[in-house]
Amino acid sequence: MNKEEALSFYKQYRDKCNAYQLAETTIFFDMSTIAPENGNDYRIKMMSLLGGEAYDYQTAPENIEKLEEMSKLDLGDVMNEEIRQVLKDLHRISKLPRDFYIYMQELSAKGEIAWKKAKKEKDYSLFKDVLKELVEMRKKAYDYYGYDKTLYDAMLDDYETGMTIEKYDNFFACIKERLVPFIKKLEKEGKKIDDHPLHQTFEIEGQEKVMDILKDYMNFNPKECYMGLSAHPFTCSFSLHDVRITNKYIENSLVSSIFTIIHEYGHALYMMHVDEKLEGLYVSGSMTSGMHESQSRFLENYIGKRKSFWVNNFSKVKEIFPEQLKNIAFDDFMEMINVVQPSLIRTEADELTYPLHILVRYELEKEMINGNIDIDHLDQIWADKYEDYLGIRPQDASEGILQDIHWSDGSFGYFPTYALGSAFGAQFFKAMQKDLDVDVALASNHFSLIEDWLREHIHQYGALYKADEIIEKVCHEPFDPNVYIDYLIDKFSNIYGI
Repeated sequence: MNKEEALSFYKQYRDKCNAYQLAETTIFFDMSTIAPENGNDYRIKMMSLLGGEAYDYQTAPENIEKLEEMSKLDLGDVMNEEIRQVLKDLHRISKLPRDFYIYMQELSAKGEIAWKKAKKEKDYSLFKDVLKELVEMRKKAYDYYGYDKTLYDAMLDDYETGMTIEKYDNFFACIKERLVPFIKKLEKEGKKIDDHPLHQTFEIEGQEKVMDILKDYMNFNPKECYMGLSAHPFTCSFSLHDVRITNKYIENSLVSSIFTIIHEYGHALYMMHVDEKLEGLYVSGSMTSGMHESQSRFLENYIGKRKSFWVNNFSKVKEIFPEQLKNIAFDDFMEMINVVQPSLIRTEADELTYPLHILVRYELEKEMINGNIDIDHLDQIWADKYEDYLGIRPQDASEGILQDIHWSDGSFGYFPTYALGSAFGAQFFKAMQKDLDVDVALASNHFSLIEDWLREHIHQYGALYKADEIIEKVCHEPFDPNVYIDYLIDKFSNIYGI
């Protein structure tokens, strides 16, 4: 096989893989947003059949043989990395028996449905048996894959290449050592900020108008990006020119939908800004979870909670909710959206206490995978941890262990990347400030300057580089969690006057 033959084969192979992926993604997005609940069983069955066909094609011995031949050719830096990543993935998937692969897909879909029901009814008992099965399913999958270190190390590495229990333990140790005492000091010595005006009744119709303001400000292109609604907000990429996000509205929280759209749009920009030359390739969408979270958390916190972001937007929001916001001055609003208040729900958490939410699930997940924890009573163990770290206790499973969707599809090893991505974001923001006057750009309604910088330095590469390579390339220094912790302490010391 020469280079021309190899590239011709790969285009045909990739196009067919992408066709299957597009169909599965479309069904998933539909099921998570607008599909009637009673159609779930049939839908899952059809998704499983489709997944089985995709598996057969992807792992066909003749296709893997040709891909391995390609790996021996010099196809250029991009295609060499493309084939390396695809083969790494396929070598693992092909170790799974076909029936088990389909079972994994079915159980993941059933897990989400069980989670939704359990969350709605605030009843962990409706989910715990599925959770047990999901844990055993993932353990069995990794037995087929094989792994060098511990099982949980292998899971962590799948979501952020190179990360291990030891590295995460050290990362969270820094947070415990420096942030936890600072949070306690802030609670004791900091001034009081009352954010209750942002928790009045804000009608959904008005919140939808606020979304229009933010979409306009952030150059949201409806021809390439769509926003729907779901129980747990997420982002899906269908192609570089078709990315869909979801949001949710909470009537007694104006800021929930605001920072959800900013967060999810951070994911969307990453997906839409990938270089056109990578369209259709695996590397156009195989970015690690930590890198993806660095972009969503970057936009949500480092950009979306700055005064310069709101200097022209707050007055527009005030026009939509004149009664609720009539007595709120701009500076008061900025303090309110940056208030520090230990809370139960991760997605609604303030920027400072946010990593403690991740720490709780990381510690529980690690013990769950290692078989050192009682899943039957994990909801109570969860509540104990929240009381220990945040000083508050969930009243029910919906605001406790069932608050996030991630365990329902067996995504064990994913959750720590939320905190890791937040820390990556601090270094990216530090680098951006050296090249760009961020506040001038935002205050003058030139959000495109933020987009352009992210595209040029991070987004265009897709998954061609690992996170540590991107950080070195952009920041000219290795990853350092203290940059993140320094940023948080400096920001909130100023806000709270300590």
